[in-house]
Amino acid sequence: MAIQRTRTFDPAALERYRVFLEDLLDELENEIVPVLRDGTLKKAPAFGSTPGAYQNAGEQYAEFHATTWRNLQYLRGTLHGMINGLQHAIDTGGETDDWIIQQLPKVMPGSDDIYT
Repeated sequence: MAIQRTRTFDPAALERYRVFLEDLLDELENEIVPVLRDGTLKKAPAFGSTPGAYQNAGEQYAEFHATTWRNLQYLRGTLHGMINGLQHAIDTGGETDDWIIQQLPKVMPGSDDIYT
């Protein structure tokens, strides 16, 4: 026996989630990014005086810093995109584009009944 799924649009739930994501984005941009960009994590710490320690650890730290910075920028972009997408859904009353309904089963097998 197939279970009939019903979906209802809840703009208040989307708004709460959007505000949650905005809070995360604010924390990222105002507390985390400044520490890497201008703060204590901008420069590599002293790694001791053992021969080769500074060079090896310095290179590892530079790689860590670059990777972390790049990932934070990806996260910022993702959060901005999610916030914009949620706002668009709120603004349009949750109407789904026909193209999305047609494409979803192609990228997510088994999702063909998600909008029924």
